[in-house]
Amino acid sequence: MAKIYERADQIAEAERMHKIAISKFSESCKVWVLYGLLCLKNDKIVESRDLLARALRALPKRKHVKAITQFGQMEFKHGEPERGRTVFEGVLGTYPKRVDLWSVYLDMEITLVTRQGLDEADPSGQCWEHARNLFERVTSMKHSSKKMKFLFKRWLKFEKDHGSEATIEHVKQRAREYVNSLGA
Repeated sequence: MAKIYERADQIAEAERMHKIAISKFSESCKVWVLYGLLCLKNDKIVESRDLLARALRALPKRKHVKAITQFGQMEFKHGEPERGRTVFEGVLGTYPKRVDLWSVYLDMEITLVTRQGLDEADPSGQCWEHARNLFERVTSMKHSSKKMKFLFKRWLKFEKDHGSEATIEHVKQRAREYVNSLGA
């Protein structure tokens, strides 16, 4: 019902419906995320951030990571990317081994640059530094060989799409160093 009001540009009614949904289904992550998205799309940034704090108080602990990452993704797409980075850094500080979270964070960084058209505006490639730094950080950690293979393949594909011969060679060298460290 809230989506119908949203499409009809009746934002006040949509907000009212979201508040009713939150009061009835406070343990549903989706309800909180949809209301947060409505707030961000309508430039109610402070309300959206307050909503995350309220959601974490109402949601069961097992849904906290999901809620935090979804609010971080919304910040990247509709709010302030720097705030999205802060959210992801916070959750990765708590769960550094969660490769799925690293993957979502990398997706957000890569799509941010392509969506804003910074890749064409910056021929030097400096716009990709956030993503490269994330790849460096996650591959310098200890993960299972299956996860490391996934990360190196992903990094190599990223560099083939957006990097130079030197950056591609750097990834290959890092992968070789990792494989050699397994044999030692």
